[in-house]
Amino acid sequence: MRVRFPQTAYILGAIVVCVLVYFFYSHNTHKANVVLSADKYIPDRSAPQGYFSGERKSAVQQQNFAPIVVPSKRNSSFDYKAAMKEMNDAQVPMDDPRLIQIIRDYYIDPPSLEPYTLENPGRLEYSNGQTPFVDSRLNYIEGGFYVEAGALNGEKGSNTLFFEKVRRWNGLLVEADPDNYEVLKTKHRKAFSINACLSTKKYPNMVTFNKGFNRGRIYNNKEAEEWVKREKNLPLNTIQVQCFPLYSVLLALGQTTVDFFSLDIEGDEMHVLETIPFDKLNIKMMTVEFVHGVNGEETLRSFVESKGYDSLLKVQRWDGGVNDIIFRKKGLIH
Repeated sequence: MRVRFPQTAYILGAIVVCVLVYFFYSHNTHKANVVLSADKYIPDRSAPQGYFSGERKSAVQQQNFAPIVVPSKRNSSFDYKAAMKEMNDAQVPMDDPRLIQIIRDYYIDPPSLEPYTLENPGRLEYSNGQTPFVDSRLNYIEGGFYVEAGALNGEKGSNTLFFEKVRRWNGLLVEADPDNYEVLKTKHRKAFSINACLSTKKYPNMVTFNKGFNRGRIYNNKEAEEWVKREKNLPLNTIQVQCFPLYSVLLALGQTTVDFFSLDIEGDEMHVLETIPFDKLNIKMMTVEFVHGVNGEETLRSFVESKGYDSLLKVQRWDGGVNDIIFRKKGLIH
């Protein structure tokens, strides 16, 4: 026999359910806001490495942190450019102590301690989708370290600003174009920065660089010359820029673990990757632009996978402005 309930009973039941849902949501939201406030949040250091925390996931506001300090000893009377030219000519190895010291003392700029001056200060995510994907695959870790090569002006399309503002990561911004770098410095990023390019060789070298805002690139071979000719509305505007191997710059910072490496340098990505001693650097995740290199997507993918990585995702934007592959180290545990 079917039991019939009065209509009022259904209404009362619905109200009770709504009230329970509201209190459950309010309790969890309040808990997250209290625990994860910018001033009071303390990471759970007792949790095992790789521990997934829903609270950490919901930390989506800017947090304050003190960037790491790397002592340098700059001597104003030392002609470091002449010394650098000698090392370029000698093609010194990536781990040459003199090279490491000069990079640390004369080329790397320290993180800013001033407040951000961003065009969009209220935003937390500035990338084209790469950042939230990497964040989730790294289990929302705090206090990591990033490298962004092709950092542009430090804000537009940045794949790393979220990690700095929200996850309190230290990092390194690499930008070769001095015009872009000048603007980058005004943003007051809480990261080390260097106005140089990543070398496509396993030694430092001075190269010709064609400026072009987000289309600037090394211009020292036939491949690059043809690429610049094909690019619409891109005039020839060359300067001389110092390049360093990525490994050398990281040694100068005493940093051999990189949680996230963003590589977008308009065509020389493969050449830079070939210089990296993956047995000496622990790079956990990478996003690499693939569209401008002559080697092609599959060659790039195969090379990185041969170094012990899985290809997780290909990111492309409808207008062709983004063409990245995201890689993660095999067997990665955080």
